[in-house]
Amino acid sequence: MWSRPRSGPAATWFCAILLLAAMGWSPTAGAAAAQSQLGDATVESGRYLALAGDCQACHTTDPSKQMAGGYAVPTPFGAIYTPNITADKQTGIGTWSDEDFVRAMHQGIRKDGANLYPAFPYTSFTLLSRGDVLAIKAYLFSLPPVRNVVPVNHLGFPFNQRWLLRGWKLLNFRDARFHADAGKPAEWNRGAYLTQALEHCDTCHTPRNLTLGQENGEALAGGAVGAWSAFNITPDKTSGIGGWGDTEVFDYLSTGVAAGKARAAGPMGEAVEHSLSRLKPDDVRAIVTYLRDQPAISRSEEHVSRFAFGTPATYEAVLRGSSGITGGGVAGSGAELFSANCASCHGVAGDGSGDGYYPPLLHNTSVGASTPNNLVMVVLNGVQRRTAKSAVFMPGFAALSNEQIASLVNFVERQFGDPTLQVAAGEITSYRHDADPGPSYLAIGIGAGGSAVGIAVVLCGIVLLLRRARRRRAA
Repeated sequence: MWSRPRSGPAATWFCAILLLAAMGWSPTAGAAAAQSQLGDATVESGRYLALAGDCQACHTTDPSKQMAGGYAVPTPFGAIYTPNITADKQTGIGTWSDEDFVRAMHQGIRKDGANLYPAFPYTSFTLLSRGDVLAIKAYLFSLPPVRNVVPVNHLGFPFNQRWLLRGWKLLNFRDARFHADAGKPAEWNRGAYLTQALEHCDTCHTPRNLTLGQENGEALAGGAVGAWSAFNITPDKTSGIGGWGDTEVFDYLSTGVAAGKARAAGPMGEAVEHSLSRLKPDDVRAIVTYLRDQPAISRSEEHVSRFAFGTPATYEAVLRGSSGITGGGVAGSGAELFSANCASCHGVAGDGSGDGYYPPLLHNTSVGASTPNNLVMVVLNGVQRRTAKSAVFMPGFAALSNEQIASLVNFVERQFGDPTLQVAAGEITSYRHDADPGPSYLAIGIGAGGSAVGIAVVLCGIVLLLRRARRRRAA
């Protein structure tokens, strides 16, 4: 005989379960949904971390093939091509386990055990937490797998021997995770983590030794990326950014513009476009807090702040009163070239446009730097930078001859920058060859000759170490 179930908590739960089952719910489905939400959160976290790490700059050459690699990173010894880091199992990292990925990020060792070239900044990524590394992997594996066979590296002997990197690591690499400084506030530590690890600012802004390792005693005191100068970003008031306000540093990182001081171009423009401008405002402020608290490092060759140069030009009235442009095989003097190519945007006096879209050349760090590198590169290649708030474009003038480029740059330096700086026409060819240095810190201005000497010393040291190790094993 059937009897009605007793009322009470058990009966209530029984009825609730029956109702949920009728609606298509089950305990395992609930667990799966929770797991799915957890996975989505991990992927979203990894997406943000990949943005902060600026992975796209090196691993995406075609926007329709995200993270498929193939970018040629120039070095003093040849080109290194970035790998495909999508989940494609034949040409990407689809067969990599969590441990494989962690080892690559933390130790610079790929799945097959070979050493990765430090064009991949594992010297910074080693500081990342394991959880953040795995979140990045989850994000990469959430992207569509792309079949893309990247070119083979163009490195001559002995630089194509990856085993030699073991010796380089002995001199220039430390496998260690980031540890928060208990004596600093949370914002400072967050800024340190972003600056040192994810954004890997030191890879460009720290000078390099002859072995291409970082001069860690001069962290953030300025470096080079190909022909571009990566400026001193320590708080020194003359050589660094000590004369900038916090808001100016924040604006520069967020938009690429520090009004009256600097505009991001070249590799820094890419870093702003693809990474820094996409960070949360609190994270950008954390970076500012950390940078402002670093040791100030001065440069003996810099006696005046980069943004302190410049007087308005008055050449236009003279040009308009002349009978024609100068000859001599060069189509015009520097002033004439400036009037014809630059004044329509930057103004005949060099004071830019009233709304600030076209930057002034007065008090401009690229013009007032202690070397003409960035100015020459901007003239040759122009500027393209897009953020959520604005799009900036300046055409390049590579069609001008070497003589014209040199004449134009020298006029701009004399009028708006350091009048002692001059560039010879014969030097412009080397700038043209380095027109697209890319984001790698290996494409540095130390020169192939100097680097080769340093690497040769390292190779000799490695051979000696290996011989000593063999003797010990034999004993």
